[in-house]
Amino acid sequence: MRKIDITRNQFIENPMLSWFDWPVIVLTASSIIAYLSVRSWTNITVFLLLIPALVFFKKAWNGANSEKQINSILPFVVVMTLPMLAIFISQTLRQEWALKPYDGPFRILLCIPVLFYFLHIKLNFSKIVTLSAPIALFILIPVVYSHPEVLERWIGRFATPAVDPTEFGTYTLVLTAFCLFSIETQTDNLSPKLLVYQITGTLAGIYLLLGSGTRGSWIAIPPLLVLWVVLNRKNLPRKTLCYLGFLTVTGFAGICLLKPYTLDRIFSGIYELSSWLNGSNTETSTGLRLTMWQITWELFKHNPLKGYGDHNFQAYLHAPWIGAFASNEATETMLYNGPHNELLANLVRSGVMGGISVVGLFLVPLTIFWRNRHMEKSKFASHLGLAYVGSLILCSISSEVLTFKYTSSFYGLIIAGISAQIISAQTQTPRD
Repeated sequence: MRKIDITRNQFIENPMLSWFDWPVIVLTASSIIAYLSVRSWTNITVFLLLIPALVFFKKAWNGANSEKQINSILPFVVVMTLPMLAIFISQTLRQEWALKPYDGPFRILLCIPVLFYFLHIKLNFSKIVTLSAPIALFILIPVVYSHPEVLERWIGRFATPAVDPTEFGTYTLVLTAFCLFSIETQTDNLSPKLLVYQITGTLAGIYLLLGSGTRGSWIAIPPLLVLWVVLNRKNLPRKTLCYLGFLTVTGFAGICLLKPYTLDRIFSGIYELSSWLNGSNTETSTGLRLTMWQITWELFKHNPLKGYGDHNFQAYLHAPWIGAFASNEATETMLYNGPHNELLANLVRSGVMGGISVVGLFLVPLTIFWRNRHMEKSKFASHLGLAYVGSLILCSISSEVLTFKYTSSFYGLIIAGISAQIISAQTQTPRD
């Protein structure tokens, strides 16, 4: 049975020792562990990690330049700059200046020097994620039940004082995907203790995910399971796949029996969708969301270049071309809660550039992670990256996944860590 080593060299491959090493390891792990439990902690870790990143930035830059890594870093730098650029361009076109919209994008931008620093120290970010994600989920169970006032506020749906049920469901899915995609399927590398640890974390995540009642996250589970099978199919015998399929079906049946509320939520979603399509009832939870998508699209078509900022579209909500299909409840919900879709929200805020920034944030990392999924030294990190970006893409259909400061900080740190590990592996193993 292999031992799980907890030493500096397991996390940092750069042989040059620094007193920053352990603080960086602990801070990075804590940004994942406390992500949904402690309000603003991930924001704080970005600023704390920025200290060594700026101290060593010149060395990190020179090292990346000498290793010819700048071209590999450039796509990530571009996409991490896009949200700031989109807001700046749209505000310039509208001649409207406000600093608040830059809060989240600024945190993504701050993670660019962190990326260079992670690359400089050769941080084994995937190992940190592997060990941290289950702990984050284990901690969330007592956190949820220690705040009955939060459960009462959300009518029994899981949440914390730091996040609402929608964000709780989205990022519980992300942490659960980290646990699942961390499972090692090659028998020669298998650690039984680590396997039990990851499986237990995955089960804890599923329990929390179901308790959140976030249907947008539930819909993402089947595609993520398919992705996991596709990535690991070479190491999974047919019997194992059949066994896993049986467990999945049995688990779903068990959930329906033990938690009929889950099945009710699924069927109510189907009913709400069909009633919106046939026009019999458009004021359901799903119906209002679909109407808000329609409102957003009409607003975008009316002003595709400038956008409206956060609330400047209020004057248009009672225009005839909106009132023809949208109720007062739909327009009020749209005004105060946004369209519940990451792409549409940025289209209405920042116009075309807002849409480009969202597509870039998702598709550029996704493409690079996919291309490196079979590369031996970066395969594990690429799989975690695919799990993360895949979860965000799927959840972004029904919610805004990068709107808040803490979600932007988390995006910046995860992309910085995974991309640095992949770029480092590419340098160590030159391509033919």
